[in-house]
Amino acid sequence: MGALDAFSKAFSLVAENRGAYLLVLVVFLALAILNSALFPGIRGGAVPREEILPDVVFEKHGMTHESTDELVRYVEIRLLWILIVAIVLAFVEYSIVRTYFLSLDGKEYSISELIAEALPKIPVMIIVNVLAYLTGILVALVPALVMIVGGLTLNPFLAFFGLVLVLLVIPILITYYPLVVTTYVDTGNLGAFIEALGLVFRRLPSSLGYGLLTILLAFGVSIVMAPLVLPFTLSSEPSVLVISLLEAPFEAFFVCFLLAGGVLLYKEFKGIEEIEERTEEPVY
Repeated sequence: MGALDAFSKAFSLVAENRGAYLLVLVVFLALAILNSALFPGIRGGAVPREEILPDVVFEKHGMTHESTDELVRYVEIRLLWILIVAIVLAFVEYSIVRTYFLSLDGKEYSISELIAEALPKIPVMIIVNVLAYLTGILVALVPALVMIVGGLTLNPFLAFFGLVLVLLVIPILITYYPLVVTTYVDTGNLGAFIEALGLVFRRLPSSLGYGLLTILLAFGVSIVMAPLVLPFTLSSEPSVLVISLLEAPFEAFFVCFLLAGGVLLYKEFKGIEEIEERTEEPVY
């Protein structure tokens, strides 16, 4: 199939399963409303210091008891938000990937059945996501350290080589994350993050190509979304809720597309491996 073929077929897979897209959209809209309620007036929960501690001048007076309480409350709310996002992301990933597997196999499914199947999988899916993120960080650290060492030793060749490796690792990791989810949904194995890493590096050209195409798609989605969002972003009093609600349909599409591509690449990679294994089997 290759990266380009998987990329093009991902559009069709998303379009054929509109119910899955609507499920993600509803979830993202609910998150946008919840985010606005938890962090009013602050986009993405990034609260300026002066809003957390409005009566404090750090440079002269330090922190008062009231300001400490405010900061603790904000941290608690922020941690709650991270937990909610982790749960929602795990639910969305499992249910949507399962949908695409069933669709490609020509099997009937209902959204209610998918939800019921996905809910018990959330805790393990969260663990798999954390392990995948940690693995991605470790993989990215290698070229980053090469670049840093090159800079510290004033070795321009080594620094440039490290920079090139960093730029190559980014699209590879973009392909890696949906493959982790896909591998777990298919196998139910907690070690899916290791198996997916092996798939990515054994099919490095396709992994790199698909990641680059996904980055281009992200830019394209941003360009389409910009005319709708920018007027509200640039206004004197931007509405966080309105901006988040406008972004939700585009974000839902991108997540569905990313997971659809992950399923298509996974099936292709596994199919190639099965063919290679049959080829290598001795004939008696």
